[in-house]
Order: sequence, then structure tokens, then C-alpha cells
Amino acid sequence: MKKTVKPVILFLVILSLVIIIRLLVFDIYKIPSSSMENLLYPGDVIVINKLEYGPRLPRSPFDIPWINIAFYFNDKAKKRIKEDWWDYKRVSGTSTIKQGDIFVFNSTWNKNYILVKRCVALPGDTLNIKNAAIYTNNKLFASPDTEKNNYKFKIKNKKKLYKALDSLALNDIMLNNCSGKFSEGNLSKFELDFLKKVNCINSIKIKIDTFVEGKTFVKTPEIKWTFDNMGPFVIPKKGMQIKLNPETFSLYERAINGSENCKIKELKGICFINNKKATTYTFKQDYYFMMGDNRKETLDSRAWGFVPESNIIGKVQCVLWSNYQGEFQWDRLFKNVK
Repeated sequence: MKKTVKPVILFLVILSLVIIIRLLVFDIYKIPSSSMENLLYPGDVIVINKLEYGPRLPRSPFDIPWINIAFYFNDKAKKRIKEDWWDYKRVSGTSTIKQGDIFVFNSTWNKNYILVKRCVALPGDTLNIKNAAIYTNNKLFASPDTEKNNYKFKIKNKKKLYKALDSLALNDIMLNNCSGKFSEGNLSKFELDFLKKVNCINSIKIKIDTFVEGKTFVKTPEIKWTFDNMGPFVIPKKGMQIKLNPETFSLYERAINGSENCKIKELKGICFINNKKATTYTFKQDYYFMMGDNRKETLDSRAWGFVPESNIIGKVQCVLWSNYQGEFQWDRLFKNVK
């Protein structure tokens, strides 16, 4: 009997430790897209630190690793799979979120869809994007060297250019001829600076988006925002009160309906919350504005709006390993992410 009990107890202890670690300390996640290039690449496996901002406690049994398996076999429980069984709670962390942090979070439209982006604006910040430059509270955000954008430039020496691209192992960069010696390319700030230094391109201009109706999270035709030009507007903060009008409704309707546990609608310029006429609204939690480093190859807060604190899973700590383009990248093993 003892020979049977000891292995069972040991198994349960190990299982409990694994669950606690994944739930409250660390987890791993695989990067699915190119939205964070050149910092994170598709297929990168990253470590998520949950202690940094404080671990989020489960809101249903389906949030608990391994334990959730049993509930998938229960028909009554499966009917509640999209529900929150318990209120949102988060344990205090070792730090707070800072502008420029990279973290993993549940999407605002499907909690099972996980995203990783860079935080460019904090709760209460006034955000303004002008010709692809990000300003918070009238200060220019220091974008990382890994930030990529689409540029148009004049090629001074095509042979020299391709030699420079080879030296950077950038053979996969697509250079599209526009007219004559002008080309377009999706380049990081580091890559662009390098090409400037070797003196093979000049007349460099960033390509600015034109207005496309319905592309940004603000859907009213009166506000003609693009991914490269939007704002200014304030990121929602817990306790922040706004006056409700057609403009603020278009800005904050998605956040209120999706993350504030109430329903807001507008009829002929008048706002209703839970079917009651309202002239103001006070936010119940903090929100963040997230963007991918690969500015033209990402869907982020510019498309789907603010990320609530309750959706945050944890901060990206490091790349555990990388198998970019089918080859193991030894130089990216346990690479720190900033």
C-alpha cells in the first residue's frame, strides 16, 4: 500500500508545483506573427514573468492548467466556458507597468486569443500620433531601434546597397521599385541607420498611411484617423470621468462595452448606460495602448482600442529559444527582451 501511496503523493506534489508556477510565476508562449519584428520573430518561444506586475488569479476553472481538463468533460461547465466564475483579482507585483514595456495579454474580443505588443501609453496619458511619431503628454516616445516601418528612398548605388543588405543578412527584405532609382522597403531604425552610414541611399521618407474608413478603432466618418495620424486622446484611467457625447462615445464605446461590465449605446446624440440616460461615465479600471514594433505589419490598439488591466497576463522576460526560418538561433538563446 505504501509503495502505491508514495508515488501518488509525489505526483500530486509535482503537479501542484507545476500548476502554481504556471499560474502565478512563469509561463511560456510562442510568437505567432511578425508584428514584433525585429525584436521577436515568428516561432520564438518566450518566457512570461507573472510576478513583475502581479499574478492574475483565475476567473474560472478553465484558467487553471491541467485542472481545466476535468471541466472540459463536464457538459454543464462547458456551457459556462466563456463566463467569469469569480471576480477579477490580481496579487501585488514587484513592479508597475512602464511605457515601453512588452507584455502578453488576452485580446479584447476573445480571451483565448493571446497577443504580445509594446506599451506606448499608460492610463491617463494623452496620446497623439503625428506622421508615425508617437507623442505622450506632448513628449516624443523614444521608439526602439527594432521598430520597423515602410520607407521610400533613392538608391545611390544598387550594387553597394545589396552588398550592405547581405552583410546584415537582410536578403528577405523586399525592395519595391517605384520609379527610376526610387525604392520602398520595410526596415528597422537600426537597418536604416546602417544603410545611411554606408552611403548607399538618400532622400529617405517614411511612408504615411492614407485614410481608410473602418481601419482604426474609432469608426465615425467625421474622425478621419489613420495608423500614422491619430489623436490627441486620453487613455482611460481608473476613476477617470468623461462627459458623454458622440465624440467620446466613438472613442470609448468599445472599452466600456467590452471590459467595464455594462452596456453603453448612443441614440440621436444621447448616451444610455444599461438603458438609462447618462451624461458622464467613470471608468472602473486602468487601460493601456499597445503597438507592435513592426508598425505596418501589425494590428494593434490603433485597430481595436485600449487593453484593460484585467487582460494582462505578464511581462515578457526573455526569448527561451528561437527557431527563426527553420534554423536554431544560438545567439537568441535566453536573450533578454527590452
